[in-house]
Amino acid sequence: MKTFKPTGIVLGLLLAASLTSCHKDEEKTGAYAPKKKIQQVDYSWRNVEKEPFQHWDWNGDHLSSITHYSDFDFKDAAWVEHFTYENDRIVRVDNYTNSEYITYDYDGDHLKSATVFFENTIACTWAISYDGDHISKMTGTFYDAYKKEGTQLHLNPLSHLLPPVVCENIDKVEQRLVNQRQQEETVTFALLLTWTDDNISKIIFTGDGEYMDFRLQYDDKNCPWYGFLGGLEDYLINFSSGHTGFTKNNVTYLIITEDHYVDTIRYAYQYDSDKYPVLQTMFYADEPDDKQVLYFEY
Repeated sequence: MKTFKPTGIVLGLLLAASLTSCHKDEEKTGAYAPKKKIQQVDYSWRNVEKEPFQHWDWNGDHLSSITHYSDFDFKDAAWVEHFTYENDRIVRVDNYTNSEYITYDYDGDHLKSATVFFENTIACTWAISYDGDHISKMTGTFYDAYKKEGTQLHLNPLSHLLPPVVCENIDKVEQRLVNQRQQEETVTFALLLTWTDDNISKIIFTGDGEYMDFRLQYDDKNCPWYGFLGGLEDYLINFSSGHTGFTKNNVTYLIITEDHYVDTIRYAYQYDSDKYPVLQTMFYADEPDDKQVLYFEY
């Protein structure tokens, strides 16, 4: 039986951007100007009543910060993600509480790379390749030192790029390989992306003898993160939310294959009159009664 915990290593995903474009009228990545702005995200699961999870603060059209309430009570373990812009694009994300930040570099209108720093030392980098306007490959290089020391980073440039469960699996593989090494080394992985229209339909994770296959299906409604480029952790390390700013629509199915083991996650939504989700229910196909719910306010 799967075990979900609302605390633990935060890794997840919000790098984002349809990374082809934020909207059809916005052709450069990192410029997040959603038609509807998220204000608050709440959470419930099992015996956990509806609790605040995130609060989003805006400065005009720019998202200035996100406050994360890791214990879901507006009191404990809260931390803030701050965004820096140049030419209306996000170029840096800071978590001052944990002395970590991410920088984003662009080549024209395309995101070229993302670098994560911890205490002013590089922890990992992601190099990004394109096929036309769609990202086709992401190559991640991870440096073992901070992992060996047990450091837990909140920021992850894959956040909202891919569904959090994808990042969760990547992080587990990375940590396992680090633990097997007797000395500090680097580990390199690749994500190969296949697109159907404006959504990622397939992700292949490969490198260092590891292989995972992710297949995704979507609804035809609006994703509120579409175009977002940040450094946010996933909603929970084990909260396998289907959100992604990388794609135009909302994930409805995520099928994971690893070592011939197949897992299926399903997502159901309630929408407002503008076809944006106001409620998302997630559950594993073999445990339909163990539901987790996100609530959105705009």
